[in-house]
Amino acid sequence: MGRLLQVRVSASTVEPGKVEDAWPILCHLAYPPGNDYAPVPRGVLELVRTLEARISAGEVPGPVVARLSPWLGKAWGLAERFGEALAAWEVDKARRLSDEIEDALDDLEDRASYT
Repeated sequence: MGRLLQVRVSASTVEPGKVEDAWPILCHLAYPPGNDYAPVPRGVLELVRTLEARISAGEVPGPVVARLSPWLGKAWGLAERFGEALAAWEVDKARRLSDEIEDALDDLEDRASYT
């Protein structure tokens, strides 16, 4: 890296609009109608972070929290490890973790559909 120019490895959701198509129930929980919850765009990592924040703030009904918390904890942990992998320039690890995050969200969506 140069004195002033920093090189970073980053990730973003290519098509944020597809996040709601993939996980409609989770998006409804994270971004309920009538509330303008940031962030915009609403990508994969933003969904995990917003769900965690809303649950921590007590903004999601208790029965739903009880049903989703273990799996949301898994998704949150994967997202944290993903950020660490990017920071360490471990692209292959980050790529694997991105798949695991999406799989964890699939599991969460399935569990949310039973609530």
